[in-house]
Amino acid sequence: MITGVLTGNPYFAILASVGALIPDLEREYLLGGRKTFTEEEWHRSLLHNLLFFAALFFINQWLALGAFLHSFLDALTTEKDRGVEWLFPFSRLVKRGRYALAATQKDEECQLELLDQKVPDRVYFLNEDTAELTELSDPDLRESKPVPWRRTYGPALNGQIVDNWFFVGSLSLLILYSFLNRSFTIQAKDFLSSGAFYPVLSLFAAIVVTYAGGWLRLKGKSWRVFGVPFAIAASLFVSSAVLSIENLSGYRLPVNVVFVGIAALILLVEALLVWRFLTRGGKQAVV
Repeated sequence: MITGVLTGNPYFAILASVGALIPDLEREYLLGGRKTFTEEEWHRSLLHNLLFFAALFFINQWLALGAFLHSFLDALTTEKDRGVEWLFPFSRLVKRGRYALAATQKDEECQLELLDQKVPDRVYFLNEDTAELTELSDPDLRESKPVPWRRTYGPALNGQIVDNWFFVGSLSLLILYSFLNRSFTIQAKDFLSSGAFYPVLSLFAAIVVTYAGGWLRLKGKSWRVFGVPFAIAASLFVSSAVLSIENLSGYRLPVNVVFVGIAALILLVEALLVWRFLTRGGKQAVV
C-alpha cells in the first residue's frame, strides 16, 4: 500500500508485496534439520539482513523494498520474537569477545548485572538473551543457552492482532486509493491483463507453494508428501526467472555497479588503514 500510494504505480506495489513474503522463506523447513536451524538461530537472520537486501536490490529494488519493510516491522518485536539480526553474517564473525552483562529473569522481568568494568582488550558482547526470556517464543526462536546480543529488539509482541491489522488496514486503504485515483486503477487493470504480470504471478505462486510444503514438513509429513510442493515451487521459481529474461534484458540497475565495487574496495582499504594506525605500537583500540 505504501509503495502504491507513494509511486502511483500498481506494478511497483505488487512487486513490493511479493518481496515482503521473501524473508520468511528462511524458516527451518528450507534448511535441513530443525535442531541445527534452532541452534544457529538462522530465523530472522539469513534473509532479514542488510546484505541480503542489498543483493536483492540488484535484482529488483521493489522486491528489496518489500523485504526491508517486512524486516523493519520484525525489528520492532521484543526478545520473545527475537527481533532482527541486521548485520548477519558479520555479526557472527567476531570470535574473540567477552560478555559485559549477565541477564537473569526475576518476577517476569529481565535483570542485568554488570560483569566487568575494566577496559576491554577485545570486543564486548552484551549478553541479554537467555533461555528464560524466550520460553514463550516459537520453537525455532528459543534459546538453549545465553548468547551474545546481536539483534535489534523493539517494544511490540508479534501477535496476530498487529499482523491482521496491518493486512486489513493496507488492503482497505489501497482499495480506497484505487477508487479515488482512477489512473491507478486503469494501470492496475492493464498490468494484470498483460504478459508482464506472469513472471510476478509465477514468483508469488512459488513462494506460496514453498510455504505450503514447509507447513507440511513441520506437521511431520514424509518427504514424499512435502517434497511435491517443493518440486512445484522450484519449477515456478525457474519459470519466473525465464519469463523475466525479456524484461531483464532491458533492465538498468538503479546504481552504478562499477561505483559500488570501487566504493566497497575503498572502504575495506580505509578500514584496514584505520585499524593499523590506531593499534600501532601495541596500542589498544576500542570499537
